[in-house]
Amino acid sequence: MITEATASQIHRTAPVAAPSSVLGKDEFLKLLVAQLRHQDPLSPMEGAEFASQLAQFSSVEQLINLNDRLALVAALDEAVLHAVNTNAALGLIGRGVHAFGNEVAVSDTGEGSVTFTVGGQGGQATLRLFDAAGREVAAVDLGVLSGGRQRVDLDQVTSGIAPGTYTYRVDVVDAEGGAVEVTTYTSGIVTGVRHGANGLVLVVGPFEIPLGEIAEVETSL
Repeated sequence: MITEATASQIHRTAPVAAPSSVLGKDEFLKLLVAQLRHQDPLSPMEGAEFASQLAQFSSVEQLINLNDRLALVAALDEAVLHAVNTNAALGLIGRGVHAFGNEVAVSDTGEGSVTFTVGGQGGQATLRLFDAAGREVAAVDLGVLSGGRQRVDLDQVTSGIAPGTYTYRVDVVDAEGGAVEVTTYTSGIVTGVRHGANGLVLVVGPFEIPLGEIAEVETSL
């Protein structure tokens, strides 16, 4: 009876990798050869059964080759799409863009502007500015705005506000007092392009905007 064992006497068995659940064409062919080699001589495999086995092997091989080709095509498509998106993003440098969002930058001189779209026939509008903590820091009555694209300079809103980045909201009510839908944008000039975690990103002032969020491109703001 073993009463004592030292660490040097104990040998741990390396974990055995779990067999793959995918049967490739090489494994299928080996199984077929093994089946032929070990078949009962008194009851050999019939020709029709053997032909069926070969047909199955041929089908498996064709499916594997097709999957490999589809994977290659998908990889090529992804590479082409990436190249197209990169060229498109680089072509935006120096141009003004509007992206879906509600961020705005206020310069040292208090300059800045916001662009938004008012739905329906428009109505009485109020522009509100919020800091990073979500506190309202400014509000201004914009009067009655018609439906469609609007651009408002922030010089009448930013008095006494420190330079930096803010978020904004535009509240519009119609003649009956009902809320009117407003689509806000983050706007600016594209100054650079970089690769982000989820794809290409445009550098627009202090903001980084995913290429897919761009709603409109113009030659100048």
